[in-house]
Amino acid sequence: MARSLIGQLVVSAAQLDGVLARPAREGDADAIKRWISHGASGGDTKKINIILLCASATSRPACARVVEAVLPHARDQAVLDDCLRLAAYYGAEETVKCLLRVGTDPQCTDADGSTPLLTASFGNNWNAYVEEWSRTNARRHATSLGNQNIIRMLLRHGAAVDARLKETKKTHLMLAARYSGFVSLGVVRELLRGGASLDAVDHKGRTVEATARTRLQRPIYDRRRIPDRPDHYRRPGAVEAFLELCAAVRAAGSWKRYANEPRVQLVVLRKLAENGRAVATRGVATRLFAPRRRVQAMGSRALPDVLFWKILEFWRTDRDP
Repeated sequence: MARSLIGQLVVSAAQLDGVLARPAREGDADAIKRWISHGASGGDTKKINIILLCASATSRPACARVVEAVLPHARDQAVLDDCLRLAAYYGAEETVKCLLRVGTDPQCTDADGSTPLLTASFGNNWNAYVEEWSRTNARRHATSLGNQNIIRMLLRHGAAVDARLKETKKTHLMLAARYSGFVSLGVVRELLRGGASLDAVDHKGRTVEATARTRLQRPIYDRRRIPDRPDHYRRPGAVEAFLELCAAVRAAGSWKRYANEPRVQLVVLRKLAENGRAVATRGVATRLFAPRRRVQAMGSRALPDVLFWKILEFWRTDRDP
């Protein structure tokens, strides 16, 4: 998240009447609604904008109600774009939902090319948080970077998964690779599920995996919390898990094939069992994977093929959303 935007927000909030700034930051929607109902908001775009920014630049769940109350009076699209990037960065899921509901563009960018998808990938980076409640909360409780739910929301609303930063030409997945020592694997899965390219290269010609391998030289950090400079450290096994996931998706040829591999393996196992080349010895598995002669002997007790395919349709693994 660009510090220039954060700095402007802090200065503006300091100048705003404390009667509005405090409830906006603390999620006191009733106070904001009273201000609106008394007609004080009419035509005062600056105050509306600052209230929106204050309520978006926080992880407090209650601040989503402030955003919801003020959105009907918002007129500045550029500010709504800033709010979406801020809310995504602070992991404010309900605020992100409110902003997307009113049509805020999930592909909006700032001067550096940062998108809401990018800022969502680095939520919980407490050392860069300005709002004190959010900073303290993330420092105490967060164990990984990024918000998988927000990334999924943004992608479903049309965010471009391979958008690039203007200067370095890095994609969201490349930046996740740089922080692969701490970034949530759930975040990486969402990006790959959304079609993130493993073959793209940055301005130095490095791929996602090449960037992640540079992290293997970082010192090990074995505490539960996130350090103040997560790009300087790595958790035991975290970078290796990132590389393993990328390698598995690359070997499969696409995320869809990777996600369906467990189902394909079950189909193969069923065929092997039918031909007597695999044996299930107990429980439901004896009906799922029975040799042909046993299926014929079981008659109506045998599991029909159509039911087997239904089971596959509803079966979920950790590769599914």
